[in-house]
Amino acid sequence: MPSPSVFEESEEIGFLFDSQECRPLAFHRVCSNEILYHVKKKVPKFIGNKYLMGGLLGEGSYSKVKEVMDTETLQRRAVKIMATKRLKKIPNGEQNVQREIQMHRHLSHDNVVKLIETFFCPQRNKLYVIMEYCSAVLQEMLDSVPSKRLPIFQAADYFKQLIDGLEYLHGQGIIHKDIKPGNLLVTNAGVIKITDFGVSEQLDRFQKDDLCHVSQGTPAFQAPEIASGSLSYSGFKSDVWALGVTLYNITTGQYPFEADSIYKLFENIARGDYVIPENISDDQQLTDLLHGILTTNPDKRLSLTQVKCNRLDTYLFLSIYSLID
Repeated sequence: MPSPSVFEESEEIGFLFDSQECRPLAFHRVCSNEILYHVKKKVPKFIGNKYLMGGLLGEGSYSKVKEVMDTETLQRRAVKIMATKRLKKIPNGEQNVQREIQMHRHLSHDNVVKLIETFFCPQRNKLYVIMEYCSAVLQEMLDSVPSKRLPIFQAADYFKQLIDGLEYLHGQGIIHKDIKPGNLLVTNAGVIKITDFGVSEQLDRFQKDDLCHVSQGTPAFQAPEIASGSLSYSGFKSDVWALGVTLYNITTGQYPFEADSIYKLFENIARGDYVIPENISDDQQLTDLLHGILTTNPDKRLSLTQVKCNRLDTYLFLSIYSLID
């Protein structure tokens, strides 16, 4: 005798009913050729008649940085887009941007990001700053590895380039005031480019010294004389201090001075007490260089010329030689 079917054993199958009207739900079959589907084509966006807009590279409080392509030369560029509405909400925002552009326009060095051109679009009420394109930010490179630091030979190479770029800026009478990995770009060829002159200061050509009176920049990279509240300080020596903090950061993955609040951070910086981590404590040349730069007394701190004479060229050569060997 045949076994009962599954349908005979199961409960009676009914229709799906709408809970409110208690009537069967209707299912309509439609032929595929009756379904209308159109792919929405993206219209290419151009700025300045020749720059083809690309993807977003970064975003700040009052600006965006996007990738663009010069359709005449087929070169990749970066554009900084600033809305004047946002700039007007910032005290002296428009004046500071114009000052930054005017300062940046005359700079030309392999280790300083190049400004190509600027233009304003009245219809969109936006300012566009076209700059050379770089493939990465040094801070993003550090964040991408678990140790948060670079191999010593790579750090030495970048540090050497950073010195050359900063020496050029100082020769032009420019105090950067915000040297840090986040303001250092890296090209596909491994060339370091100093960028972001938003808080930079250009000294008067007839000024007898390099004294600055306005302190700006990232707190963790501020010099002790700024952290202790000095009314004036050496601009060149403050940049050298930030250079030392950057070197410490890219070789150790840490910061020499850290704290839970900005007030405590400035206290630690003013005291100047820091520890050399174990991973570089055996490198006498590197530790001596760090101690020479991270000196709280600006008069005893190494100058940029002295840093250049004591840079890690020897260590760089030995590191590369050991890799080849």
